[in-house]
Formats: sequence, C-alpha cells, structure tokens
Amino acid sequence: MAVQLTTAFHWARLHGLVMKFTILITIGVLPAAICEEQLCSNEEVIKGGRIEWPENRVERSVMTYICPLGFRPYPVSWRYCNKYHAWSRLKNVYHETVLEATCKEMTCVAPDYFEFGSFNPVKDTYKVNDSVTFQCFNGYQLTGSSTSTCLPNGQWSGYLPRCNAEGTFCPNPGIPFGARKEGKHYNLFSTVQYHCGKYILRGSSERTCLESGRWSGVQPRCESKYAFDNVEDLAKELDTLESTIRNRDLSSRTQVDTNQKRGVDVFFVIDASRSVGNENFIKSFNFVKTFINRVSDINDLVRFEVIAFGSNPIVIMDIKENLTPKAVIERIKLVEYRDYYNNIGRRTGLALEKVHSAINETLNLQAENVPKQIIIIITTGQYNGTPAPFLVTKKISDLLSHLPDRLDIYAIGIGEILKDHLERMVPTKITVVKGQRYVFYLPSFHYLEKIQGNQRKNEPFDCGIRGNVIQRPIQRIFGGIKSKEYDWPWQVVIDLPNGEFCGGSIISKHWILSAAHCVNNTMAMASNLTVLAGSIRRKKGFKRLLVEEVILHENFSRPSEMNNDIALLKLKDPIIFSPHMRPVCLPCTRKSAQLLSSAMGNWDEACHYEDSLLTSHGGRIQKVMSGYVSGWGVVKKNSKVPSLDLHHARVDIQHHLTCGSPFPLTETMFCAKGVEADSCKGDSGGPLVMERNQRWIQVGINSFGRMTVCGVNFMGFYSRVPKLMGWIKERVTDLEYQ
Repeated sequence: MAVQLTTAFHWARLHGLVMKFTILITIGVLPAAICEEQLCSNEEVIKGGRIEWPENRVERSVMTYICPLGFRPYPVSWRYCNKYHAWSRLKNVYHETVLEATCKEMTCVAPDYFEFGSFNPVKDTYKVNDSVTFQCFNGYQLTGSSTSTCLPNGQWSGYLPRCNAEGTFCPNPGIPFGARKEGKHYNLFSTVQYHCGKYILRGSSERTCLESGRWSGVQPRCESKYAFDNVEDLAKELDTLESTIRNRDLSSRTQVDTNQKRGVDVFFVIDASRSVGNENFIKSFNFVKTFINRVSDINDLVRFEVIAFGSNPIVIMDIKENLTPKAVIERIKLVEYRDYYNNIGRRTGLALEKVHSAINETLNLQAENVPKQIIIIITTGQYNGTPAPFLVTKKISDLLSHLPDRLDIYAIGIGEILKDHLERMVPTKITVVKGQRYVFYLPSFHYLEKIQGNQRKNEPFDCGIRGNVIQRPIQRIFGGIKSKEYDWPWQVVIDLPNGEFCGGSIISKHWILSAAHCVNNTMAMASNLTVLAGSIRRKKGFKRLLVEEVILHENFSRPSEMNNDIALLKLKDPIIFSPHMRPVCLPCTRKSAQLLSSAMGNWDEACHYEDSLLTSHGGRIQKVMSGYVSGWGVVKKNSKVPSLDLHHARVDIQHHLTCGSPFPLTETMFCAKGVEADSCKGDSGGPLVMERNQRWIQVGINSFGRMTVCGVNFMGFYSRVPKLMGWIKERVTDLEYQ
C-alpha cells in the first residue's frame, strides 16, 4: 500500500495536482486520493500599485497590474498563469528583468532644438504636468501650441509648435521633441527626414512637400519605450472608420449594377497566443463584438472575417459565409480561449496570409467593383516564424495598388511589442497617401476596454463629420456622381417664393450659410423662405425649418457685381442634429484651429494663416487645392430641369489670373473647376468643402459661373469664406472662435 500511495502522489505532483488523503479505518476499504487543480500564487505584489486578480488563478488566467495616473507597471503590465502553475516571468520585450514589479513614473521626451525660436524651461527630464513654452524669433509666426504639457501617458499635449516664414510653399513641418531633422527647404517636392536617436520614431520618417502645400505622411514624434497612445485618439479613429463603413460609397454599386451589394469587407486578426491569457482574450473579442454591433444595421453591405492566431491561424468566421453582423456576434459569443489557445507561437504573418488569400479571391471575383478592405490587427507581442507580417501587409497593399482608396490597415499593439515593428505592419504608402494614423500602442487590455466606452462620446453634432468620398475622377456635377446618405449632412435646400431654390449649409444649430444673390430678390423677408434639411432627395424626406431672420452682407455687389456674395439665415427653432443633419466646420474657429494646427497670435493673424492653407489666399499662390461642391442643380447639358438627387463633384481652386471672371475678381472671391466639372443653376449658395484631418471645412459659397450655359467654357466662382469670417463672427455667436 505504501508503494501505491507514493506512486500516486508522485504522479499527481508531476501533473500539478494537490493530493488529499482520507484514511478510512474500515475493513475492506482502500485509501482514496481526491485531486484538486493547483492554483497560481496570490502572494504577488507591485510596489506603488495594486493587482487585479482573475476570478480563478488557474492555467491561462491573467493577473493585471494597476498603477496610479502618471505611472506605468514595470517591467510588464500583466502576467499569465502557465502550465506549471507559476506566473510568467517579470521580463519585458526589452529583456529587462526584475525580482519585483513596480509602478514606474512616466516622463516625456525633452525638446532638443526649436527651429527659428526658443523654448523655456530647458531641462533634461520633464515629468508629468511639467510645461514648456515656445516663442519664435522676429519675422516668424508661431503655429501649433505655444505651450505643451507632459501628459500621464508620456506624450506632450497640443500640437507640435513650429515657426513659419512667409513665402515658403509648404509650412514649416517642425521638429518633434527629441528628433533631428534633415532638410531645410520647404519648397514644392522638397523632402525632410527625421531621426529619433535613442528614442522610438512613430509616424512618418520622411515627408514630401506636395502640390497642395501640405506635407505627405503622418506627423512624426519621438517616444520613450514606455510612452503610449491616448485612448481618445484611437476612439476617434474608430468613429471615423465606422463612418467610412457606413458612407464610403457603400452603394458603390452603380445604377446598372444593382446586383453588387457588398461595400466593405472587415478582417479582424486577433492574437490568441499563450501570453495573451484568458481575461485579455475575452476583452479582445468584446472589442470585436462592440465594433460589429455598431454597424449591425447595415446587414447587406458588410462582410466579416475573424481570425485568431498563435502558432497557427484559426478562422472563426470566414468572409465567404456572408453572415449578418448579428449572426457574426452570435458566433463570437461561442468562442472560448481554451479552444484557440495556440501555445507559445505568434505567427502574425501566417494569419495575415489568410487575409491576403481572401482579398485575392475577392479581386478575382469582383474585379469591376471591389469592396473596401479593412484589416484590424490586435497583437500583444513579437511575431515569430515566417512570413514576417510587414511583408504580408505589403503584399496585400500591392494587390490593391491600383485602388489605394479600397484598403485600410489598422495595427493595435498591446503590452509586449516593439513599437517600430508595430509601425512596419502598416505599409508606408498607405500612411504617405492618406496622412492619417493607423498604428496605436496601448500598455494593457484595460485601455482597449476603455475605448469601447469612449467610442461615440464625441458629440454627434461635432462639425464636419461624414464618410469618405472615393477619390476617383469625377465628371461634371450635372450627369456625374450621385451623393449617398450621410455624405453631406450639412447640405440644405432653400425654397424661394418664385418657385426656384438655392443651396445652403448648416453651420450651427441656429444658422444657415448661403449666397446673398439667392435671397436678395426676396427683399430679405424671412417669411418668404423655407429651409429643407436632412435628405439627399430634393422633394422627399426633408425636415422643414422655418426662418426667423435673413441677413445679407451690407456691401453685397459693392463696389463690383457679386462682391461679398454671402447671407445668413437664422432659424426660428434650433436644429436637432442627427446623422442626416450636422454642421460643417468653418475656418477661423476653435475647431479649425485644432484641425489645421493654426497660427498663434490674434484672431486676424490666425484667420489669415488658415486662408493660406485652405484657399492659397484665393488662388494667389499656385497650389493644387482640391475640394467638393454639391447641389441639386441642373444635371444635363443645355437643360433647365434641376436634379431631384443631390450630386457632388471634385474641383480645384485655380490661380486668380486664369479665372476669366465676367465680373471684377475681388478679394472675397476665388474660382475653381475640375475635370469636366462645373456647378449649374440651382447649385448657388451651396458649400465648397475641403477635408482636413478627417473633418470637412467649408471654404467657399457657390456664387456664379463664367458662362450662362452650364458646361460651356466652364469655371465656377465662389465667395471666399475665410475672408468673410470676420463678418460671420460679428453675427453668429453660437460658434467658438479662437
């Protein structure tokens, strides 16, 4: 019997089980061994913080370190319970090892050199809440933030400060704190390069001055290895992504191809390797379910594929299954970590190969109308094995090189991952062309959980929010591209008493912006006008808004015809904003200052600077400044019948000497046209808008055309909104100005 007990005890210890012995002093009954699963220790601590324990400290479970604001767990943010019933090692991706976890105080990268200016105070180390103030030398204008503060995540607040000189084609791109810049010329096609030395470079290492007067790529920054991104920034990107899914020409199906229903394919590539742990795995898939649920009302337009990966990828949901969002969520609810627990491997590239194959198959089947492809990668550590993930994402990008607008790749790194490897997952040509952020780094899954709460906390009536328009050649606004729901939610119709109509734009809850010549003949009587909003069909689905007051520019048509062609309509009741009715952003406001990283100084100086960025001072400098016009005007050449559907067209601001205006071209006007693009009768008063940092800003008001016949010797003329913002500012008080 002794031998049997010893053998049983030895076997149980090898398999991680605790033996309990009950000796029954009864004739004929043998001793019984009852086994219980062994738990990981609950004696771990973190200096300066606390531990969030799992419900059961069993294999695959996770304990998470929690630190006060301004501190970060060191050397790791969480540890998993391994098969030996011990917590994983206190060793991070930088091979730093300690005996006891601590909460490490966050610091920010110190500014090294401020081009054409100075900063104060100068310190070697900046702690949380430390601030730095910047000023430019005489002859230079400060743009960005005059004061930056070190935030609890190791990043600086505000916008990168820069000193601008008049006469450069592109504004000074600036030097991120801790960086070194190569390149001192800011002319057309000039390039600048950045190096971060001992720090990590995020964003674009090289930028080029484009014909639009903007720099290519994403604003770079230098980070310490412990700094991480703001949850709010990722939440905003996901909000924009949702708008893209809803509105990005989802009905890119044409009138003749009504059978094509798929607008967007979304791939989730989720790390399920051993180091993730059960609780974190659950948080990942809660994130996926939350995102899918947000677009669950557009069943027939979006397909989903979900892949979990460790040593090998496992397809949980195949995109070819064509399941509805609701069905996808029900499938995900059945997923358990123990079913996808793929040992120690993390073959991210192999998982992305699955995505590559799926997209390649879609291209072969739908060569004429390819859905937009969106890939969201969530990974927690360094990849291993072949192929390397950045090689596969490049292959995917090459597949769609002829359709660059059809691909977005988002990489979310959590915890133990090298940031430069994370940055490489998104091909450079995607960030260079689109100029938006696709890569985010978070220290733990708690932050991923916070994002789900932060999404949609942006006020739904925040200005300039809509889906993306496909950047393809667009023909004239008459006979060209029909707009889709939510495309231009600020666009309104103004019904005139003579049976005609004009366009306008929502700029706040109480105000509509339009052209003076539209309402001039009504004798500016509010009772003669009705504003219709909230629909893309001119005679269907509109919300009728009553007008309380009409204000025309007092110098309209003086000193020349069509000068100061601007009017404001005040509504009797405030607009209740919705996805169909939202305001457009205006220049020279607090919102535009954020979007454009505007100049410091007084309001007039900031507005002058924004005018140069948005209209090139009315076409006084030769740059390619592109925007979109929209309206219900005449859609057929030589026709007098306006459209029932809202149309839009892309136009470029022209050099003022090439306009050929039938009226004297004053400083409150500019001209614009596109490739076979023109506005026509009925489009007057409508907005010309430009996209900046994923928001839309109105820069022009449709005023008149060069010819009375649409499409002949075409050229459109617009009231220059930045130049007229002083007039608007005096009258519209419910906007926030700088």
